[in-house]
Amino acid sequence: MKLSASLFFLTAALCSAGGKSPLAPLPASGGASGIDDPADHWTVEVQTGVLWQAGGNTTIDYVILPQILSIRTPEHFRMTLGEGELTLRAGFNLLVEPIARGPESAYLGFSFSPTLEYWLPSKKAAFFISSGGGMGWVDSQDVPGAQGQDRTLNWFAQAGLRWYIRPNLAVMGSCFFQHMSNGGATDPNPGIDAVGPMMGLTWHF
Repeated sequence: MKLSASLFFLTAALCSAGGKSPLAPLPASGGASGIDDPADHWTVEVQTGVLWQAGGNTTIDYVILPQILSIRTPEHFRMTLGEGELTLRAGFNLLVEPIARGPESAYLGFSFSPTLEYWLPSKKAAFFISSGGGMGWVDSQDVPGAQGQDRTLNWFAQAGLRWYIRPNLAVMGSCFFQHMSNGGATDPNPGIDAVGPMMGLTWHF
């Protein structure tokens, strides 16, 4: 249900672009380059997706449906690379992750992460990679292979593409890997390694 709703809103946003090329430059901002630069702004991003258990940390075939709200700072570092620009930004992520298959019902947490972006000359699209970690809470169950306690650490890595369909609105897609465990606080410590696709919308202001 959540994924179907997200696909609907993303499709509507794409259709609202009015047939314009997704790689056409953004409107002029009055700066030296004449192109508005999204990396100069604070951004808010919402993501949804599905992750499947990968690896051998647990015998449980988990399926997780992450819903992520992210806030990113303007760029802290910038350098020219080829025809585009490389930027580094910081971010905070709020994690709300229903567990569709597994003994627990949901994971709530947060993480911090830097994001490295490669912006194309038009400033309409950027390839990005991000990695970070934090902590959260899950309703742990006394089941072999399940999480050993409620307090759980998290770590993730993500790579994808973000492109603007309006001067301050972008759509994104990525591959997302997430690890959750209690850092050895219990023995055994069956962590979860899960991977899958994510999609979302990004606003800058």
